[in-house]
Amino acid sequence: MNKFKKFGSKFLEALGQPFVAILISLGIGAIIIGLSGKDILASYGVMLKGAFGDGYYLSATLQRSTALIMGGLAVCIAWRSGYEAMGGEGQMIFGALVSALISYYMPGPGVLKILVGLAGASLVGAVYSVLSGWLWEKFNVTFIISTLMLNYIANYIASYLTTYIVKDPQSRDINSIQTGKLIEEARFGKVGGLFQSEGLKNTPLGLYFKDFNVHWGFFFSLICAVLVYILLKKTKFGYQSKMNGLNSRFALYGGINAHRMLYLVMILSGIAAGLGGAFEVYGSKYRYIDQMIFSTGYAWSGMVGALLANFDPFGTVLACILLAGLNTGGSAMQRSAGIPVETVNMLEGIIMLLMSVKLLHLIVIRHKVRREDRKKTEELIKNGKEAEA
Repeated sequence: MNKFKKFGSKFLEALGQPFVAILISLGIGAIIIGLSGKDILASYGVMLKGAFGDGYYLSATLQRSTALIMGGLAVCIAWRSGYEAMGGEGQMIFGALVSALISYYMPGPGVLKILVGLAGASLVGAVYSVLSGWLWEKFNVTFIISTLMLNYIANYIASYLTTYIVKDPQSRDINSIQTGKLIEEARFGKVGGLFQSEGLKNTPLGLYFKDFNVHWGFFFSLICAVLVYILLKKTKFGYQSKMNGLNSRFALYGGINAHRMLYLVMILSGIAAGLGGAFEVYGSKYRYIDQMIFSTGYAWSGMVGALLANFDPFGTVLACILLAGLNTGGSAMQRSAGIPVETVNMLEGIIMLLMSVKLLHLIVIRHKVRREDRKKTEELIKNGKEAEA
């Protein structure tokens, strides 16, 4: 019974700030909707329907959530281990670009194109992530600064390549900045027809899922969430990475190789982000389009999802689906209720602003702990030298 109470209190504590953030944002949105002369309940009803109202809308929400989930998992791996990396966007961009180019230019069957493309996206995501770890270890460049700058570098490199080097040779629009379109066989298939058997298709469940059609990338992201959960919660690496994040000095005394842990964490985080970009290519865009990652804010929304879930992989999945629903439902609210899209963007922005308070708190606390660890380590070294003398 005590275990259940303890779990319940932790669960409610974890839900506290996210619930308050969402509640405040919806409350402010309601005020603005009311001031504009619109029906608040009707507008939010349209928003809810546009996000989860039937199989068609649910599919759109889940499809958008795929990249968010992968970006959120990348954050879970890095931040839980004590590294405040924000480079998921750049890693996603390169993952999307490399997978699109491999699957467009490489000969062979579609399945092979996809597999090699996913491997390429994983590799480039890992390498670009490791670069920020190297800058931190060699030059003491903080992760926040290096990863944010690397995001812009990745975006500009991708823009240059798609504009001048690998631009779609078959495009008739001189203003289109994109790679060639993948053949049908080199795309993710879609899962549809749920609960459409003879005995179920006329039931409420069957009618709801009548137009359900989601690409396999979403289900692959769920598999990745399970793997990340097992990695972080059930393995030696998960324990060591958590200890390294909580107290690096204690981890060092416990025999944990901080150098090795840094690069392992960066590699795994980069792989998750790189795959997120590839999933967007194979499941939605079927090519790399300039700004397709940068302008949509997938990585940032994924980071917010991870913060909402307190870096729990399964909670991150749910939070990212919720954030994706806010976006797709907001588009429906704009179309059907005449609510400006800026109102929806404002709701997302308020949630991100309120969650950034938690982000700032984590950063300040971790830097304070690291300074104390460094100071104590220097004292120990000094005392050891004096003892030898």
